[in-house]
Amino acid sequence: MSRIIIVFFVVCLPIYLNVPIFADEYSLDFSSIKELITGQPDDRTIRDNIDNIEDVIKEDPKNYEAYSMLAFGYDYLELYAKALEARKLEIKYAPEKEAWDIIYGNLARAYLSLGRIDEAKKPILKSLKYNPENIISHIHLLSFYVLKKQYKEAASEFKILSELDKSRDFYHEIYAWRFDNDKDLKDMVTLFEEAVKINPDSYLAHRVLGIAVRDSSGDIEKNISAVMKSLNKALELNPKYVPTYIAIANTYMYIAVATKKKAYYNDSLRWIDKAYKLAPKDLKLAYAAGHIYLNMGQYNKAIEKFEYAYYGGDKYENVLQSLTQAYNQKAYISHYKTGINLNKGLETIDKAIMLNPNDAIILSTKAELLYKMKRFKEAYEYIKKSLELDPNNPEVKEDLVNIEKALKEAKK
Repeated sequence: MSRIIIVFFVVCLPIYLNVPIFADEYSLDFSSIKELITGQPDDRTIRDNIDNIEDVIKEDPKNYEAYSMLAFGYDYLELYAKALEARKLEIKYAPEKEAWDIIYGNLARAYLSLGRIDEAKKPILKSLKYNPENIISHIHLLSFYVLKKQYKEAASEFKILSELDKSRDFYHEIYAWRFDNDKDLKDMVTLFEEAVKINPDSYLAHRVLGIAVRDSSGDIEKNISAVMKSLNKALELNPKYVPTYIAIANTYMYIAVATKKKAYYNDSLRWIDKAYKLAPKDLKLAYAAGHIYLNMGQYNKAIEKFEYAYYGGDKYENVLQSLTQAYNQKAYISHYKTGINLNKGLETIDKAIMLNPNDAIILSTKAELLYKMKRFKEAYEYIKKSLELDPNNPEVKEDLVNIEKALKEAKK
């Protein structure tokens, strides 16, 4: 029957190794390419535009602007080897100018995207020679040092970036990237230990060190003092920074989930309440609170918080996914499992379907509600669509068997 998915709080942020960066606003008129930058085209649209650009290059093989746009298209399609070759040709034919810091930065990113780490350093340094304050190229250099495990050098780059743009949390951006890619997060502890040595007054560095210690720990409850040492230092340096309160709240939530000790949820909510006194309208705070309530099984409160975050303007995929999963869990546990107010369960799951119409689990939950209401034909349509989306899911297959059996018996 339907699955209950517990979604932990994971921040998804841009990963600079793979984000296409359009080098400049060129005079060459490709209006469709501009649409690529501002919209969300499908692969076919991009490929058609690449064909058009290649026609331009046939007529003018030294058109460096066309090579730049060609590389952009290949980047978008994640055809990094082709993007690299286009970048090289762009450099070959481009006149030396101020934008060379961007051009060489894009070349470095192409090498990084292909995993050709050692070859990336030279264009990174060239980019920074033309413009020592190019933030993207400093990010590439930071990424280079992280990948090479040169953590002292990486720590210095963190400090440089933080001085160039005080509004951004580069520490957490890099951590989020490595969280998804590193099997052993203990290396991240080493990295951020170096970061706080280089920049001891950075509350951002101390916060991420605490997160890294937490996430690399096999037993958070046992190591809570080490985690809180860094997070408390971050609070000491900046007691008004809401993400630190969220990090602490999440720490206690993770312990509650792991140990099944409900008292830790109270600790988690206590830190959320402290943050709300600072920022009662903060969308990310509402999102964090929603996850705590979701794990506590308080679905109405979870939905309230997720709706506030999503409809308040936080349209990140994680927020949408969390909201639809809260709807799904409420519909399944509070209505399908109990058999109470199944019509209300349908209303709830329909909200999830409206936001995410192609989620197999959500569709199977609606099928099960309809099945329990003896609306077998409708249930069959939804379970068929669910199985089309997730053909190897054994529980959905089981649902299909049960619904087909009910349909046959209803015809007798």
